[in-house]
Amino acid sequence: MTTQSAAEFDKIAREYDESRGGTARAEGFAEQLAPLLDPDRVLLDVGIGTGIVAAELVRRGIPTVGVDLAPAMLSLARRRLGAAVAVADAARLPIRSGSVAQAVSTWLLHVVPDRAAVFQEVARVLEPGGRYYVIPARGQRPTDEIGVVVNELEDLLDPQRSRQDGPEELAPTAESCGLSYLGPFGQRTKVFEESPADMAQALSAGLFSGSWTGGAKAAEATESACAKLRALSDPGRPRKREVVDAVLVFERVRDV
Repeated sequence: MTTQSAAEFDKIAREYDESRGGTARAEGFAEQLAPLLDPDRVLLDVGIGTGIVAAELVRRGIPTVGVDLAPAMLSLARRRLGAAVAVADAARLPIRSGSVAQAVSTWLLHVVPDRAAVFQEVARVLEPGGRYYVIPARGQRPTDEIGVVVNELEDLLDPQRSRQDGPEELAPTAESCGLSYLGPFGQRTKVFEESPADMAQALSAGLFSGSWTGGAKAAEATESACAKLRALSDPGRPRKREVVDAVLVFERVRDV
């Protein structure tokens, strides 16, 4: 994450959890992760954000500490986790090499400018055989009528697909940094309701991280997407939407 991205996250810190599904989302992610984690070892949450997912893991008996670069987000995490969090860059972790048994990142790698740097740092701090669990934000994109508009916007603003964080994009980079990709685990289908008007409001409020860079072009493209959403039939009517979440698992298999 860049300092610019951190500043943008700080702007939406108070709205962030609710805009991303709130406690229900965090509980779902914790349910996916907990069976994969060792409750006898401390978990490092890289990009802990508001700490909402970490708090759910702690409730499930997983001791968790975390770092994040956005101070306002981290202040919310401190309310949930106390002194177990610290300000730090995911690409420069203030942690001793080979001292971490397990690490996790939830919805992080689509906003970092250098994924290799993050993978290298995680590989450095992991002990041999340690695992890095990643829940991607953009690994699977809904293709319903709302998703079509949002995906068009994403592709327009990110023609190089640098924000895509599925295994096809992440595994080669991880492998080059000493982390073997073991596959997706804990796949979970989530059905929820959302209206085109709600999505348009979220986009216009700056809650879509893909529009944070690009200046006037990004602002124009985002407004155009909002207009398309509001032009859909009965835009205030909630639609049933579906996403599939999975945990991508990487393991440190050699010295780095």
